Order: sequence, then structure tokens, then C-alpha cells
Amino acid sequence: MTILKIKRLSLQGMRLKRIIPLAVLALSFCWPSHLGGLKFIPIYEALTIKAQKNSPPHIAFEEVLESEKDLSEWARIEQLKPLTLAVERNSSTPVFSKKVALPEMVLQKSVERINFDSQNVAEADSGQWIDQLPAKQALRLQEAQRRSEVLGQDWTVPTWSDMAKEVLEKSGVLVHSAPAKNVYVAGAGNKTQLPGPKVQFPGKPSAETGVDNESSFSPANSLIEERALGKSIVGPLEITGGLAITNEHHIEIRRNDEGVLKELGRVDLIKGLYNIDVEDTSGSVVARLVDKDGKTLGEGSFKLSRLISSEEKSVQGPAIKIAPRPDFAGIIASAYNSKPNDVAPSSTRATFVKGVSEISVKKDGYASMDNVAKGSSTVLRAAAPNHLQTSAIILSGAEFKTQLFPESMINALLDIVSQQRNQSFENHETIIWGKVSLDGKTVSGIEVSVESDPSLVPIYFNQFMLPDPTLKSTGENGLYAFIGANPGFHSLLAVRSNAIFGYMNVVVDEGALAEGNIDATIRNESVPLRVFDAFTGEAKNAVVTLQSLTNDVNVENGVTTVTLPSIARIGMMRVQPEGSDYVAARYLYNDTDSFLHLPLVQWPWLNSIKTYLKIDDTPTSGFIVGFVPDEDFEVHLAAYDNFESRFIVYFDMQGRILQTGKGIAGGGFIIYNVPEDTHEVVVLGQRSGRIYSRVLPVDANSLSVLSFR
Repeated sequence: MTILKIKRLSLQGMRLKRIIPLAVLALSFCWPSHLGGLKFIPIYEALTIKAQKNSPPHIAFEEVLESEKDLSEWARIEQLKPLTLAVERNSSTPVFSKKVALPEMVLQKSVERINFDSQNVAEADSGQWIDQLPAKQALRLQEAQRRSEVLGQDWTVPTWSDMAKEVLEKSGVLVHSAPAKNVYVAGAGNKTQLPGPKVQFPGKPSAETGVDNESSFSPANSLIEERALGKSIVGPLEITGGLAITNEHHIEIRRNDEGVLKELGRVDLIKGLYNIDVEDTSGSVVARLVDKDGKTLGEGSFKLSRLISSEEKSVQGPAIKIAPRPDFAGIIASAYNSKPNDVAPSSTRATFVKGVSEISVKKDGYASMDNVAKGSSTVLRAAAPNHLQTSAIILSGAEFKTQLFPESMINALLDIVSQQRNQSFENHETIIWGKVSLDGKTVSGIEVSVESDPSLVPIYFNQFMLPDPTLKSTGENGLYAFIGANPGFHSLLAVRSNAIFGYMNVVVDEGALAEGNIDATIRNESVPLRVFDAFTGEAKNAVVTLQSLTNDVNVENGVTTVTLPSIARIGMMRVQPEGSDYVAARYLYNDTDSFLHLPLVQWPWLNSIKTYLKIDDTPTSGFIVGFVPDEDFEVHLAAYDNFESRFIVYFDMQGRILQTGKGIAGGGFIIYNVPEDTHEVVVLGQRSGRIYSRVLPVDANSLSVLSFR
């Protein structure tokens, strides 16, 4: 029996020193022992993989390997000298990274060996020997060959970067590291050894659970399932919004499954078509227009769940429109406008991100803020002479339309309602105003309430646009209003016959009007939802409450699927983990998100860092934890210039604090002692220079968790 021993694998931080491709290992099992010309050479030198593209590390490795099929290359590698992997102390990369030490692994041939005769050897060159292998081993080898074909595609175009954890998962190694009970500072000379991570290989029983992972993860089963679910999608492709393609641009088509990029598609610019072969109908198909520097100029996508389920392998896909990068953009108009060409009142001004960007709005009413990352949110504030200031929560990539109301109209409303209710509204000029609609059409018979302040009584309007106290729900125009709401963050709920019709979140400013249009749709999408430990990836049980759903969602084994309306709006959810190890927290989401990932953090981790850094306790403040997977960054609280920088702590992907004053890709941040208020958390990407922003209410002694992806 021939035994092949593999030298220990060492990972420093998330760097891969050595990966043996599965295809090569498979060949070592089945190649006849008396064939000559094959030599196994153990590699002891460190290997540095470089690729002039943004492919994930394990993909970059296999690309390099595919291009070096000449076995004589191994002779050159033998002559290489060991490379120095030391990290300079002034580097932003953690010096004392956790090391993964794997026990020596022995790979041996299967007991069911094949006795090759002269005929087998003759047939080996023609590939027929594969059919003589055991069924399971043959499928694994076919899987390796299929993977090589995928890797043989054109990878010279830039791709998105993936988190290191996702890279390890795709490589077949699931790393689960136990959270440290003490505070570990990256780069601070701490010699204390971190707890060794537990490494699980697919197909091996777990020491803790005793479950054979091969039953849930098998390349053979995976291959059969993928073949059953695979489809070839063809559809029209359009470039809009003033974008154009030149010889310095290219279009990339990819399937994105929960943040991990999968298959690469093709584009026919002459016919205006795209084509992509997908192994599974989960996730989204994303098209991007990219320049020669790898900068994304435009983007379009659709969810694969929209495809009509059929047995056909070739299906017609929806049209993809590649539009300019999603920024804050839309129209500001007057509620009473008699001139079609003069949409906005004279001297209209608008601000984004609490005054970070302030612009003068032209007569066409168009207002925008560029250089904003996808998924960002902010509070738009618009004002004009003789008009009440209007505020509205808006999203990047979703065009808004905001109205400005004349002060005379608002004063008339206050006078009418004051007489109807025999109540004075002096010094209570805050207004919440909105319209209820279903797929763009106004809806009657809807009851609207303010969940955050049930004492507020709604106002509904009749066909003459006058407040009617006899109406107990919306009229044909779908309009409603509230007077006297306290400044701050409020949640609106619309119901019909005790069933949730829709919701909306608004930010109320003193002496201003908050716009809260409540939309609903008959289009729903199934979205995967995962709950897991933020640093180990271990699946966790929890109870999740979403604004979009009537009932709570019980998440078992860390994963479930929820059905959400296809509406671009910011929602909130609360996650109550099972047990007392993890902290219940508030999360933000968008109903149009293609997936919901909810990382959990432990209170001992938060508290031990706070104690270590000697940060004072402020009972009336809250905590914010954020995760930034794509690039190095800095974080700020908008409009809080005097906020102490020592209250902002950066950590790496293993939860160890950094002393560089900046965050690194794959890590995140903690903001301690955040005052009770409606905040806008702003992350500045170091590589892209883009702004990631999130609107977030913070309460005393509460934890909010944000993901910037």
C-alpha cells in the first residue's frame, strides 16, 4: 500500500502557504504504480501567488497551476529559496495573526484498488481508465475536470473580491476558531497564544457533533445536484443612463450567490444579448460595465428566483439594463406646481448625509450626490423660501421624488384640524405626511398608525383634499397625515383588516415635514436568511423579528428562507439569539436584498475591549458594531465632529483590536458611547474612495449591527 504524506499546512493570518489541488490528489490515488515518468516532489519552500486581477486567492492559485502543466516546472521550484514572510511592524496588517496548525494528514489509496493490466495501460491514454474507477471516485475526478474547464475561462477581466472565510469555504476547508476570552491586540507584541482553531474537512466526522460531513457535502452528490439544477440563460442586454462602451471598457456577467461570485457569462454586443450557464438557480445574475482600471461604471442585475420554473435547460432571461453606478438621485418638486417646466420652487436647496453634501437645486428639480456605494441610505433634507422643510429617508440606486409644501397650506391644515378636534397645535408644527399605494396606485381603506407613538391620531383626506374627521381609513387618494410627532426616528404601519399592508420609517425634524409614503406590491421574493457567529461562522439559532412580516421567524441551525415584498426601502429587524452567550441586536435590511446575513457578537468580547481600553461607561448611550468586507476604511458619525476618536475601535477578521486608527478589509469597527439619536454612520473606502452610509436610530444600552457590502 502506497502512502503519501503531506507536510503540515501553516496559515499566517488568512494567507495560504500551500494548497494541493484536489485533481492532483485524485490522480495520485488511481494512477498505476508501474507507470514511469511520474515523480512526487514534496514542497518545503513558501510559495507566493500573484495575479494581476481581483480573483479570489484560491482561484488565482488554480489559474497559475493550470498554466503550468509542464512537469519540468517542478524542477525549477526545487531551486527556489525560501521567501521571507515577515511583516513590518508599521504595516496595517496584523503582525500577530492567528496560525492554523494542521495535524499531519495521511492520504492513502482506497481498499478497492484497480489491478491494471497491459490493456488498462493502453486504454489509460484514451481516458477510458476513468470508467473503470469506483463510481464515487470517478465522479470526483469528473468534478475536478469540470472545475478545470470553468477555470479555463477568460479570467483576465477583474472580478469582485471575496471574504477570506468564503475563500476557505470554497476551497473545502471550513475554519471554526473559538472566540478568545481575553483581549488580543494585533501588532502590540502580545505573546499569548490564541486558542487553536478547529478545522473540519468535508467527508470527515466532526469531533464535536459526530456527524459525518460527507453525508451533507459530497462532490459526487453536489455534481449530480448541480447538473439537475443547471440552466443556460439568454436574454437582452441594454446600456442606459448615458453610458457607452469603448475599447477601454468591458462588460462582465456573473452569478452572485450570497456575496460569492460564481459562473462567468458571455456578452454579444452586436446582438445585444447576454448568455450565462448557471449551476444553480439561487442568487442573482449581475452585469457590470468596467473600465480598464477595474472601476465599475454601471451595473444591472436580476434575481434568479424570477425565472419560471421548468424542466427546460435553456430559458429566456429578463432584460438587464446596465445603468450608472447607484448614487443618491431624484426629483424635488413643489406640491402645488402650475408650471410644468418649473418643477422645484425657486432657491430650493438640498442636503445629504447631515450636511456633508449641500447643493442648489435647479428648476428641473434634479438633485443628486455621487460617489456613493450601493446599499447606502441617508436622510434627504430639502427646503425653499415660504415652504416647510421636508425630510425623507432615501436609498442609493432608487430614484426618489420628494415634495415641498407651502407654509400657507400647512397652516391651513393646522387651523382646520384644530377646529375639528378643538385642540391647539401651537408649537407642534412637526408633520408626518404620506400616501398609501399598491404598485403605484393609491389605495383606500387602509389604517395608518405610528408604532413608535401610538398616541398620535391619523388624519385622512376626502376627494376634495380636505381633512375629514369622519374617515377612519384612507380615501381614494390614499393620503394621510399626523400632527405633533416628536422629533426623531418613527416607524409607520399600514394595516387592512388586521393584516399588515405595508410599513415605512421616517425621520422627524423640529418644525419640519417628514415624508412617509407607504408602498406595497403583489411581487414577493424568497430570500435566504443566515444567523452565525461573526468570527467563527458557526451557525446559531435565533428568533428574528422583521418589519416586513407579521410573525416572528424561528431560525434553526442558522439558516432559513423568508418571503419579502420587492420594494426598495429600509427596514429594521431584531435578532434574539438562543441562550445568553450572544447579544440581542438591531439590524438594518432592504426588502430588495438578495440575502440577509446576520452576524452575532458576544457581550464578553464587547465588554473586555471596553475595559482594556479604559472607556468610560455612559448609561444613556448605545453601541454600534460594523463589518466591512471589501476594502480598508475609516468610519465616522456624520455631524458629530466632537465625538472622541478613542470611542471608535477597529478590529480584524478574528475580532482582535487594531492600533492603526483605520480598519482593514474583512474586519470591522466598534463605536462605544453612541448618544441616543438618529445617526448616519459613514464609512470611507480607502481603495475606491466611495462613501458607505447607513441611517440608524440608537437607543440607550442597545446594540446595532451593520454590514457594509
